Amino acid sequence: MAAGDPSDDEVRAALDRFLARGQSRRPGPSAADFDLTRLHLLEGKVTRRVERRTEETLHRPGTVDLSGRSVYDVLRDYKLGPHEQPVDQPLDLVKRGTVHLRSCDCGSGRRRCADCNGMKYRPCEPARVCTVCQGVTTCTQSLKHGGLPSTPPRPPKQGRAGRPDERVKCEACQTPDSACPGCRGWGKVRCAECDATGRIPCVPCKGAGTVECTACHGHGNLTSWTAGRIKWTSQTEKVPPPVPRPRQVASELGAGDWRTDRLGTGDPLPDDLSPSHRSALEPHLRSLEGEKEREVVIKRLTVVKATPPGSDNLAFYIFRSTDGRLAVRRRVSDEGRRKAFLAVAACVALVLLVLVLTR
Repeated sequence: MAAGDPSDDEVRAALDRFLARGQSRRPGPSAADFDLTRLHLLEGKVTRRVERRTEETLHRPGTVDLSGRSVYDVLRDYKLGPHEQPVDQPLDLVKRGTVHLRSCDCGSGRRRCADCNGMKYRPCEPARVCTVCQGVTTCTQSLKHGGLPSTPPRPPKQGRAGRPDERVKCEACQTPDSACPGCRGWGKVRCAECDATGRIPCVPCKGAGTVECTACHGHGNLTSWTAGRIKWTSQTEKVPPPVPRPRQVASELGAGDWRTDRLGTGDPLPDDLSPSHRSALEPHLRSLEGEKEREVVIKRLTVVKATPPGSDNLAFYIFRSTDGRLAVRRRVSDEGRRKAFLAVAACVALVLLVLVLTR
């Protein structure tokens, strides 16, 4: 029996006190007659810090100050200093002799705008079809237009009709009350987007024809180097309990007086660990590749299951709580639950049978 585990005498004494509170009306069995079964619970957790080293070539815009980073020759051979433990954030290194400042292929930090191809604007059609007449019924006196162009040198602004049958003086043939009020006889109107100039300023380059180079961000040069990174990540592994918590009191065992052992890297398992607990823990204690540090948390608690004589419907669970006293919990056993379920099912079946026969 491990240190701190309740003895049989302590368990029976706590059970007698518990039973005495409920025996004022009728006598019950003595704790000495109860069958005691010990459940040695084990819950373990292994947290490792595993190291990973990576290397890549980086390119950054402009001149990058790398003087604050440590230098290495071979990444796998780099030894961490006493204050270099990359737990919260990775440790970034620079490979010796790989830092170079080179010009960007853009030349000046800017590139030709892809939207306008360096023209500073986008071409646009100066005139658009009139939305009032759709360019079909522009003027009722179309024969008087003769060889006039379909649109004037600068198309008129789009107008609108006050009434459905409204007509205005045609600017092409000068016939009163014959032309569409939207285009005044021309069939097309001035483009509102470019104001009939045929050009729309390019938005991405703001009319400059060039945009900032996305590679060098306008610096015109790049800094390249081989970057090494060392990073430690935490990996937590839970040890499957060899004996699960009794579900009848599983939530209450959190208040139990669990014996807790914390082991660091290289620490042996506790000497008083039982062979079954040792067998459950040892497969999870093998070192992983890149493992640098380890913390093992072992929690142990003994729960005593007491079964009253001549009855398998009830069970009592006894465990030591955090105040040092033994807590006793009375629960319906699995067998008792099964019998209750069968009894209820039988009653329901009987009621249904009576209903069927009385119809």
